[in-house]
Amino acid sequence: MSNPNKPAKGKKQNGLFSTPTLKRKTSANAQVANLRFSGKTNASKTNASKNKAAKAYASEHDSPESHATSQAASHTQSPLLIESLDWMGQGIARTTPVHFVEGALPGETCDISVLHAKKNVVNAKATTITNPSSIRATPFCPVFDQCGGCQLQHIDAQHALTERDSALKSMMVRQLAMEDGVWQAPLAGDKPAYRRKARLALDARRTDKLKLGFRSQASSEIVDISSCPVLVDELSRLIAPLRAVLSRCESTRFIGHIGLLAGDNVCQVTIKHTKALSPELYSELTLFAKQERINVVLENKKGRFNPLHFEAALTMSSFDEFTLSPAPNDFVQVNKSVNAQMIEQALSWLAPKPQERIADWFSGLGNFTLSIAKRGAVVQAVEGVAEMVQRAKENAQQQGVDNVEWLHLDLGNNKNVSDALDDGFDKVLLDPSREGALTVCQALVNAKPSTIVYVSCNPSTFTRDANVLIQGGYLMKKAGAVEMFPYTHHMEMMALFTR
Repeated sequence: MSNPNKPAKGKKQNGLFSTPTLKRKTSANAQVANLRFSGKTNASKTNASKNKAAKAYASEHDSPESHATSQAASHTQSPLLIESLDWMGQGIARTTPVHFVEGALPGETCDISVLHAKKNVVNAKATTITNPSSIRATPFCPVFDQCGGCQLQHIDAQHALTERDSALKSMMVRQLAMEDGVWQAPLAGDKPAYRRKARLALDARRTDKLKLGFRSQASSEIVDISSCPVLVDELSRLIAPLRAVLSRCESTRFIGHIGLLAGDNVCQVTIKHTKALSPELYSELTLFAKQERINVVLENKKGRFNPLHFEAALTMSSFDEFTLSPAPNDFVQVNKSVNAQMIEQALSWLAPKPQERIADWFSGLGNFTLSIAKRGAVVQAVEGVAEMVQRAKENAQQQGVDNVEWLHLDLGNNKNVSDALDDGFDKVLLDPSREGALTVCQALVNAKPSTIVYVSCNPSTFTRDANVLIQGGYLMKKAGAVEMFPYTHHMEMMALFTR
């Protein structure tokens, strides 16, 4: 995490921790529907005073922040011809100004409703389609047009990946002067049921009209669901019986949101509440947990966890038969199969060798760390959340991994980062949050490791950081897309830099 806070140390309770931890990355249910490609993210704004040159790498899209200050319009415009898709799956009409249109596909002519308009860019949504594209698909979710969890079910899944991969490749060529042969085939997994983690919103002001589901695309309203086809089956099937329990108790109104997490051995439901729940609801939730054979954890308004029913300590597969043991709010990769491919590719590109000094920065629970260490390298794992560092260390020791130095560090502090790299490393892996790794990349230019593998969940901040590395003497040798979140605007990528 690039700007971590230090939570208080907690005690273990039946395999869970009593204090909260901070999330390192935004989930797919975060506001990806409104994301626009820009070098002007919150993090880049923070770093602008330190490095004004970063502003030079803004893209052709506007940021959410700039949208908020622009004059919005809501009128309908005459038909537009859509020429291509951007990497987020939006239709592009190369008019003057350029239009980015939600819900439109290449070759289609559409009427639009303007959402935000600026001098060079208009963001809009399609209202009518007069000649539907051959790659247009019928959404498989009955609430797709309402729910904000997915944005791209109207595109054939394979065509969506192909078009977006091509758009992302083109952007790398434009903005990083990427050479021929660098771009690799994208990493992708099975669809549609891929998500092993999600957060449900709840409106229980009236239990007879309870709403449990995800936020809508255009507002904070909750779209009521009884299942979700992009969740793994183990989680999707929990929604209906959980709803039945919550509908029976008045104190349900004190629940804010509900976390769902599918481990390899057990599922877990984490219930965030603002006031004490009734004994009746405690009993109902306990019975639900026993019937479904899952863990149920309560989280109060201070972020303290109380296991209500415990089946087993939850574990999640990583790679090389390693497992991770997350606390309820720890960051984990939601797509199991794509995560395994991503680790395998990172290992191939990094090529760790015995006794090499390798740094794994933004290491989390050790998703990459454990497999790097297995290949005999001397590893330094650096993470911004102290509790995650401790859990990662304990988990590694339990699995016999002892060649890792686990380090808690403020990853946004220039001096701390530079000092940590002073010892010298042969290779470095970066897996930052959406804010990117600007401070670390600036320090790496001076530290000069021979190899850097950068795993990015935000192509915008990646482009900014990659420019720092390239201007500092590195060559981008390989790069490619990672489809971690199918059916959403979100796209991840990886790149290999050498010098």
